[in-house]
Amino acid sequence: MAGPTDDYVRVMPAAEVAEEEIYEFEVDGELRILTRVGDEIFACDGICTHEYAEMSEGEIEDHVIYCPLHGSGFDLRTGAVTSLPAVTPLPVYDVKIVDGEVYVSRAPRGGGEA
Repeated sequence: MAGPTDDYVRVMPAAEVAEEEIYEFEVDGELRILTRVGDEIFACDGICTHEYAEMSEGEIEDHVIYCPLHGSGFDLRTGAVTSLPAVTPLPVYDVKIVDGEVYVSRAPRGGGEA
């Protein structure tokens, strides 16, 4: 029988995810990031889709994360591009809290590969 965290990886305690702080973690050798905006915790790819830059060095404003290299913006809720030069959305991952721990889906939302 499948458990509530199958196909998810444990990242950290939810209580330790500070507002608009960015936390790096890896899943199967791929860089991801985790952050909190208000009461919601978000996870997305850790590398910008425009050009190689680590999103953990970026800035968050409202629900948008900005790439540190060229300033591309991505909506943390959907991955949609909010400002150029990026044109490809940033893959986002489902987040669930189980027993106070943050779990992030292995596969990006929509079931495609990261």
